[in-house]
Amino acid sequence: MSALLQTHALCRHFGGLHAVRDVSLNVGQRTIHSILGPNGAGKTTLFNLITGAIPPASGTVLFDDSDVTGWTPERLARRGIVRTFQRTSVFLELSLCENVALAIRSHRGLNYSVRLSRATDAAVREEAHQCLRSVGLAEKAGLRAKALAHGSQRALDVAIGLALKPRLILMDEPLAGMSKGDRHGIGELIVKLRDELGLTVVLVEHDVGMVMSLSDVITVMQNGKVIAEGPPCVIRDSAAVKSAYLHGSFAS
Repeated sequence: MSALLQTHALCRHFGGLHAVRDVSLNVGQRTIHSILGPNGAGKTTLFNLITGAIPPASGTVLFDDSDVTGWTPERLARRGIVRTFQRTSVFLELSLCENVALAIRSHRGLNYSVRLSRATDAAVREEAHQCLRSVGLAEKAGLRAKALAHGSQRALDVAIGLALKPRLILMDEPLAGMSKGDRHGIGELIVKLRDELGLTVVLVEHDVGMVMSLSDVITVMQNGKVIAEGPPCVIRDSAAVKSAYLHGSFAS
């Protein structure tokens, strides 16, 4: 399977701290690729390097065989790379439809100060409803975002990302702070992104059980380095991973 996203020997340090050291990834198309590791392993820094939040000290990022190293998040979004954060970034006082419509207008380069024609406005709203249908929120399109439970706000975040027409979505701890039921729902949504929408998903997540059940490939990091990579069955049985920091977390 050809890689959609690749990193080659990415490095980043902060003073004497080497947060990411020679990290190389190959993320296949239409896969769920998860990154595991203890706090301080370098997972979020790696995400920041890939998504243009910070530049690497050395190394490269390739997307669909094009060098996108150091591109801004906005430029990457136009290219097809979208990131969601641990904390949702929705506008709580706006409706679900309005939240998604803002992203669509941004993607289309429509000026917010200009009144849209009826036809254009209707097209934007229909596209917004389609994004909401993709995440199971179409029936709540008119509600204010603040009325949603945490799990539904996370799904709205994904809908906003879908409005940018991505090929790759990077999700930073999408299950953080959720109930068991909400976790299950977001897990199903992540699988849907791959299986029904044909997207590639890269996750940073601490819920080992969910990562094992969702992922096609898992990369394990410690102290800024990759210490193991492979399908869940390989990671589950890795002596290096267990001895490094998991202490039997994959036992069941």
